[in-house]
Amino acid sequence: MRQHMLNGWLAAALLALACLLGATAYAEVKQAPPRIACLHGNIGGGGPATTCAICGPTHCGGKAPRS
Repeated sequence: MRQHMLNGWLAAALLALACLLGATAYAEVKQAPPRIACLHGNIGGGGPATTCAICGPTHCGGKAPRS
């Protein structure tokens, strides 16, 4: 009986951990599209970097800024 209860608590803890990791990943990915969209438009251009409407006044030099 105790083993069955422990297995249930373990399964619940693993499910809660998976939900927390999923929520964290979603929050990070939700912030990423403007930076990815900015870089995507300038790959292989060969010319000077142009400003992106999404990124604002900064140039999109083809490299993601490190945060």
